[in-house]
Amino acid sequence: MSRWRLQPTAALRGALWITLIALIATGLALTVQYVQTARLLDTRVQAAVDDEAAGLIERYRTEGPVAVAQGVARAVDRPRVTDFIYLMTDSEGRPIAGNLARWPGEIDRTGYRSFDTQIATASGTLVERRVAARAIMLGDTFRLLVGSLSDDRRLLRDRYVAALVWSLLATGAIGLLAGFWYSRRGLAFLDAASAAGKRFRAGHLGERLPVSGRGDEYDRLAATLNQGFDEIERLVDTLRTATDALAHDLKTPLTRIRARVELAALRGDADDVSTDLRADLDALLRTIDDTLRLAQAEATLASAFSQLDFAAIVRDAGELFEPVAQARGITFTAEVVPTSIVGARSLLSQMVINLIDNAIKYTPEGGAVAVKLSLEPTGPRLTVADTGPGIPANQRDRVLARFVRLDPSRTTEGSGLGLSIVAVAVRIHGAALSLSDRRPGLAATIDFPADMEL
Repeated sequence: MSRWRLQPTAALRGALWITLIALIATGLALTVQYVQTARLLDTRVQAAVDDEAAGLIERYRTEGPVAVAQGVARAVDRPRVTDFIYLMTDSEGRPIAGNLARWPGEIDRTGYRSFDTQIATASGTLVERRVAARAIMLGDTFRLLVGSLSDDRRLLRDRYVAALVWSLLATGAIGLLAGFWYSRRGLAFLDAASAAGKRFRAGHLGERLPVSGRGDEYDRLAATLNQGFDEIERLVDTLRTATDALAHDLKTPLTRIRARVELAALRGDADDVSTDLRADLDALLRTIDDTLRLAQAEATLASAFSQLDFAAIVRDAGELFEPVAQARGITFTAEVVPTSIVGARSLLSQMVINLIDNAIKYTPEGGAVAVKLSLEPTGPRLTVADTGPGIPANQRDRVLARFVRLDPSRTTEGSGLGLSIVAVAVRIHGAALSLSDRRPGLAATIDFPADMEL
C-alpha cells in the first residue's frame, strides 16, 4: 500500500494550498474587475450630471432664476433615457421646481454627492433609489440640485457579491479536486521512488523508476534518477569484476609459492626464511580470502533471503570460539533467546563470527567476552561486548572502512576487513550498528528491524 493511501492528509494539505491560492487569485481578479467597472459607471453618471448642471447654470447666467425654474419644470415632464433628479429651492429651502419633495439632508454644501432617497413613481408610490447629484448655489438666494439615478452601482455590487460567492465555491470545488489529484500523483511518484530506492539499496541493482511517457517534470526526474542507478550499477559491476579478477589472479600464484615452500621444508633444505615467508604468504592469502568474502557479501541480494533461526547461528559461533577464548584465558559467555529473522545465512554467520573474533583478538588474558541475543520492542538485538582497549570515539566510523587498522605498525593479525564485512551485512539486512565504550572495552550492538520483509 502506497504512502499517500496510508497518509491521505499529505495529499489533502497539498490540495488545500492549491485551492487557497486559486481562491485568492479569483477573489482578486473579480475585485479588480468590480472596482474598474464601478469607477467607469461613476464617471459616466458624474459626466452626465455635470453636463445637465452646466446647461442650467448657463441659463441662470443669461436668463435668470425664473428661466432655470422653467427649464427644470420642462425637464421633469420630459421623458428621458436617463432618469434625472432636479430640485430648485429658495434661500429658506422651500422647493420652487423639481421632482424631489425636499432638499436631501445628506447634502449640506455644494459639490458632488451620492445618497439614498425616496422618489415617487407615476402611481404615487414612494420607492428607495440611489441618487448621484451635484449641489450648486445660484447667487446668494437659490440652490440647485441636479442628479441622476445610479441604481446600476447597487445592482453591480449585488451581482458582484453573487458572482464572487459562486466563483469561489466553483473554484474551491475544482481546486480541491485538481489539487488532491495533483498532490496524490506527486506522492505516488515519491512512493515509487522510495520503494525503488529501498529495493536498489537491498541489492536489486536492476531496479528502475517507471516513466509514463508524458514528458512532464516527473518523467524528467525519473529519467535522471534512472541514469544515476545505471551509473551506480555499472560502477558496482566494474568494481566487483576488478576485485574478483585481482583476487583470483593473486591467489593462484601465491598458493603455488606456499606449496613450494612447504615442499622445501619437507625435503629439509629450507632455512628459517621459509617460515617467515610462509607466514607472509598466509597473511596475503587471508587478505585475499577476506576480500573475496567482502565482495560476495556486497553481491548478496534480497532475493537470496530466507527465514532463519538466528539464535542457532549465534550459538554455533559461540561454541566455535569458546575453546579459543578459554585457551587465551578469557571468560566467554553467551546468552541467547530464540530468535527468527529473514536474511542470508552465510552473511549473518560471517557477521557474528567476525564480531566475536575481533572481541577475543583484542581482549587481554583474564578479560571477558559476552555475547547476548535478545528481543527488544524494536526488534532483535545482538550485542558482543569485551574488556579490551576499546576504540576511540573519533575512530569508530573509520574502522568500518576497508583495510583500516588502528595499529599504525600493522603488526597485529588481520586484514582490516572484518568490521567492513559486518557493516555490509548490517546494511544489506536493514539493521543498525553502533559501537559504544564499556570502560574498559567495547560493545558492538546490532539492532534488526522488527519486520524484515522479502
